[in-house]
Amino acid sequence: MYSESREEARDFARVRNACFEQARQAYLVGNKALAKELSIKGQSYNSQMKAAHEKAREAIYRQRNPGSLQRGSDRLIDLHGLHVSEAIHILKVEVGALRNAARASGERMQVMVCVGTGHHTKGSRTARLPIAVEQFLLDEGLHYTQPQPGLLRVAVY
Repeated sequence: MYSESREEARDFARVRNACFEQARQAYLVGNKALAKELSIKGQSYNSQMKAAHEKAREAIYRQRNPGSLQRGSDRLIDLHGLHVSEAIHILKVEVGALRNAARASGERMQVMVCVGTGHHTKGSRTARLPIAVEQFLLDEGLHYTQPQPGLLRVAVY
């Protein structure tokens, strides 16, 4: 699921990188007009890559969280497969909605946040997502416990 969702963005990144490299080469040989043209093309592919990543983020999140529109005390937010910045973005939205619901009802709510333990983290031995999510929760003043590795129980009120 992850690879399929991210493939389009990877394709745009490859073409973007080729444009930027060709622009660099053109600039080095003195063809500044071609360098500018290729740079503009690279910027366009960069924008398309970002849009494709946003589309992938939504697809991955919705597939892992099919009941994400329901609200309740047994809510689960599964952030597997998302980049750190994407996961934090989604967490901000979801926690904000839960805070509003908790305040409206006058009741404390809890949400389970699945961050994983980093077995699929590439290029690093340290899982980045759990660390970033825990820091976000601390920054937001939210209390949480970790009932098991990779799973956080967050109190929202």
